Amino acid sequence: MVSANMEDYLLAIYRLNRDGGPAKTTDIADMLSVSPASVTEMVKRLSEEGLVDYERYRGSTLTPRGFRHAERLHRKHKLVEKFMVNVLRSDPESAHDSACRIEHSLSDDDARSLCRIIGSPEECVCDQGNTGCRNVALVGIPLSEMKKGEKAVISFLKSDSPEKVRKLISMGLVPGRTVKIESEMPMKGPILISLDDSLLVLDREYTSLVMVEKEECA
Repeated sequence: MVSANMEDYLLAIYRLNRDGGPAKTTDIADMLSVSPASVTEMVKRLSEEGLVDYERYRGSTLTPRGFRHAERLHRKHKLVEKFMVNVLRSDPESAHDSACRIEHSLSDDDARSLCRIIGSPEECVCDQGNTGCRNVALVGIPLSEMKKGEKAVISFLKSDSPEKVRKLISMGLVPGRTVKIESEMPMKGPILISLDDSLLVLDREYTSLVMVEKEECA
């Protein structure tokens, strides 16, 4: 079991390794605001866990297993930051501090769901592997292509506009909810949809931003 404290060290080494060389003990200590002795103790422990290669006087590098773990954490961190800045309108410094806490407890499934809500699965930062939300969330069609009486489940939101994503979320149009086209106004007017058990009038502009997977009509 990799603890949150251990993950902080993995992330520090990951970020320092990106400069092209081993992470020096003093640099890790400065980044985490701990003593060099604490760093030495921890990197030895991480080495025993098979997550870090440590050489005295040279520094620490991540093993392939350690790199995968740290990269996943890094992506979750960036995902939480993006959500807080774009959707919650948090300032970047506050978003960073919150991401540092949340990244340790955010499950892979929750990260994929969060990425779907943000509205940019093509630029997924949470999991780029074969099971990442990038590969799953793109399954779907725009709500605008559905016809009266058809039902679907919201797959993800597709928009580069944080304001539009916030509006969709405020209306309850989030992944996993069931929608049904109830009626369409002429001249490309708004459409009336049922969202689970409630009715909602949605401007045409927004129907192309909600990606859905159709169900058979009841």
